[in-house]
Amino acid sequence: MPDQQRQQRAILLIRAMIAAANADGRIDPQEQQTILGKLEQAGLGDEERRFVQDEISRPPSLDSLLAQVDSPETAQQVYAASLLAIDVDTEAEKGYLAQLRARLGLDEATAHQLHGQFGVEI
Repeated sequence: MPDQQRQQRAILLIRAMIAAANADGRIDPQEQQTILGKLEQAGLGDEERRFVQDEISRPPSLDSLLAQVDSPETAQQVYAASLLAIDVDTEAEKGYLAQLRARLGLDEATAHQLHGQFGVEI
């Protein structure tokens, strides 16, 4: 995968995390720290941190995310990134994930596999 494509995919996954964290209409400090912590584990630098903080201040819509999903592999990555960003402990988050799964075209078996892989109960 060329560098530009890899960078666009990384931005999409960051935005997926942010949109999931915003499922209940706000991104709380713990959710922000979860997102930044996951990205710091992946080597997030100062410039990238500023970019992510800017993105957090204006969460993307689900429609804008879905418009960028171009393959079943990307769909799975977007769903997985969303799982990493949140503790699924509210009805809004459960509803968001159900809607995301449906609109990404993920079957139930794939969703169960991803939930198990990331230790997130359905």
